Amino acid sequence: MLYIFILTFLLLGGPLSAAYTLKSGKLIHTEEAASLSVQEHYSLAVEAFQKEDWKELVRQANIVIVNFPETPFFQESLFYLGASYFHLEEYDLANKHLSRYLKKQAALQHFREAIELKFHIAEKYKDGAKKRIGGFETLPKWMPAEEEALKIYEEVISALPNDEFAARALFGKAAILFADEDYTAAIETYQTLIRRFPKNFLAPESYIQIGKVYLTQSQEKYPDADYLDLAEISLRKFKQSFPSDTRVAVVEKIFADMQEVYARSFYEIGQFFERTKKESAALLYYSKIVKTYPNTPSAELSKARLQALLPPQEPQEVPPAVSEQPLAPVPELLKGV
Repeated sequence: MLYIFILTFLLLGGPLSAAYTLKSGKLIHTEEAASLSVQEHYSLAVEAFQKEDWKELVRQANIVIVNFPETPFFQESLFYLGASYFHLEEYDLANKHLSRYLKKQAALQHFREAIELKFHIAEKYKDGAKKRIGGFETLPKWMPAEEEALKIYEEVISALPNDEFAARALFGKAAILFADEDYTAAIETYQTLIRRFPKNFLAPESYIQIGKVYLTQSQEKYPDADYLDLAEISLRKFKQSFPSDTRVAVVEKIFADMQEVYARSFYEIGQFFERTKKESAALLYYSKIVKTYPNTPSAELSKARLQALLPPQEPQEVPPAVSEQPLAPVPELLKGV
């Protein structure tokens, strides 16, 4: 019935007739109807690509795809269509047609270019570009696309496993995981990049990002000494792999900031014990800070408190036997005091 309805409109010159026509039993848009041979339409597509006339490229590529699906020009036209949509900032459509192009797997003239375009689509999504709602061209670009970006990065890594684009895809993937607070997966991805591409320019950057992940974890949760130990191991590996890299100082600063997070948490506990008149417990925490985190701002504050709390005739430093006593974890009720 629908077919009869549409055909009636076409025959009677209804509003659909201006936009659609029948060809080989199929209803197609008039702009997609072939008026030349497949070779000529394909040549016009290539010419539009070279001139960066993206709208004309969409038209010519669609004509080949719709009218000549059994010809050798069909597959390459999918690439051109994907490329044109990328430059028109229609990333959903670009990714869709590039995926169709890559399905053939063999004898693809633009295989690498297609993978590179996919990588750039993922980068656009990572940087905030949105997808159209439901993938419909008529609906606005409101949908977050980080999940799609992760999928595309995996495609790039799989397609070009030893290429620089794989390293860049790993870095982009890790950045999304970090932003999504999937810290363990982010660190693992950065470490994979370092292991697989140790000489790549992104390897030192990955060490920096690993340090930032550990710092974020220590700031968001009660400081776990394991994070500090792991950060120190990562810093040591960075120094061994890139001893003359100036960015080592950046990771050292991040590690110092982490130490201050831990020192500050102990200092706040010491302050609590001072306020509650438990000076011996306060001395224990202040001395631990001075011994374990000597270069932190909290260590300087702790030294001042030790001098204020210890009697003048006693040494100004707590005996090692006291300072080396293990500190119990902070009780839940003290967190945030």
